[in-house]
Amino acid sequence: MSNKPGDPRDPNDGMHPDQPHDGHNPENWQDMLRSVFGDATADEIEQALKSQGIDPSGNIDGILSGKNFTLITQQIKDMLGSAGDGPVNWKIAEQVARETITNQHMDRLTATEGDAAREALRTASLWLDTSTAFDPARATGLAWSRLDFVAHALPTMRILLEPIGANISRAFFETFTEHMEGLPEQLKGMFGNPQKFLNQITATMIGAQYGSALTALAAHSFGSTDAGLPLIEGTSSALVPANIADFSQDLDVPHSEVRLYIAARENAASRLYSKVSWLRPRILDTVAAFAQEIQIDSDAIEQQLQEALSHQEAIATVDLSSVLTLELSEHQQELLDRLEHLLSLVEGWVAHSASLAVAAHLPHWVALQEMFARRYATDNPAKAVWEAQLGMELEPRLLREATAFWNMAYSRLGMVERDALWNHPDFLPTPSHLKDPEAFFNKPEPSDIEAELDSFLEDLFNEADHKDHKGDGEQRLSEEETNDNAGDTPGESQ
Repeated sequence: MSNKPGDPRDPNDGMHPDQPHDGHNPENWQDMLRSVFGDATADEIEQALKSQGIDPSGNIDGILSGKNFTLITQQIKDMLGSAGDGPVNWKIAEQVARETITNQHMDRLTATEGDAAREALRTASLWLDTSTAFDPARATGLAWSRLDFVAHALPTMRILLEPIGANISRAFFETFTEHMEGLPEQLKGMFGNPQKFLNQITATMIGAQYGSALTALAAHSFGSTDAGLPLIEGTSSALVPANIADFSQDLDVPHSEVRLYIAARENAASRLYSKVSWLRPRILDTVAAFAQEIQIDSDAIEQQLQEALSHQEAIATVDLSSVLTLELSEHQQELLDRLEHLLSLVEGWVAHSASLAVAAHLPHWVALQEMFARRYATDNPAKAVWEAQLGMELEPRLLREATAFWNMAYSRLGMVERDALWNHPDFLPTPSHLKDPEAFFNKPEPSDIEAELDSFLEDLFNEADHKDHKGDGEQRLSEEETNDNAGDTPGESQ
């Protein structure tokens, strides 16, 4: 692309960097930094350059000459962080989450609060021994600050969001390369590999967005299983006292009751995920399969990128959550339906088992159960996070039906046989069973099925026996006929 005289991109234009101007002027190093990295990061880079004796107010040719080049390159790499070769800079994600919580949602877990949370988990665990056949998880109950939640949830967030980050990174690079022509040649070749450099920028942007999503979960989750998806690895149960206190502040229920009810739910979910070995992998694998098929709206990226560049705003201000296409493939819809059904069964079982455990101990358990049912159906903060980052409206749509099913299973089958339904996915009710649970419980009894199977196998073996005996008889008859015929043949033995 050739530059016209007077064009801000023209290196011979002679415009002084401090001179007022309109539009983007890459000849001004400070404008270029803000255009690419944003004000906050650009300020940090400029301060670092000044500490190295480099004047960031100079033009690009001067700044990128000689020894300055190496110092600037290293400084920008440091500001981007160590993104590695992946599509998401998870170092930045963790940094954003920690800094945001520290600045906006900082909680200090006191010894008293920690002891109260752990005691609630111990008490709830004892109560649950009467309402579920699943043994307690071996790990002890924990009390977490919001920063603790970030540390424990980050590994699973990587599993869930990495495939989507890869799709966004690829689409963003394809779009951004169309805007490279207007940038100075020094910047294009600054790292020897422009694609790698742009991938680092994109990985940093995606990491920052995922860090914000992790912040939202940490600032509102009551414990390790409260985010809709099983985020925490291991078998520990944990509570986040600060979030529970914020939630119970305006309720007409004593805080101690709210804490115990949440502890019962947390303990129930922890037992379920730790004892049903196939459950957590099945949920995460289904989400991963859904995420791999997510398509990116290139037009949305194009529009946001143009707006960011035209206003000299940071590329990092692009809202990457809006670039996911809303149309689902047939397979994605099938995966989403399967996932929502499984989450309905999990949440219904947790609500049923927890309420059964606390009914004799908490005067407001009915109100709390209804309160949580409404929360999961309407204003659960995790719902908005998953919709923005995974492109799915993830919710247990049949929660009330699932809770009613588990209540009926308890009364019809008893505690042990109710929980035995989790032994294999095929034992669980289908969505139609949740809408008509009588159809599930009126199926042939297991004893009838076993009798039919025994009868079928007996007939099968008898038939095989009959064929074997018949075959033996035919073989003997054939041998006798052969011997008789051999005796009638004169001179054969001579």
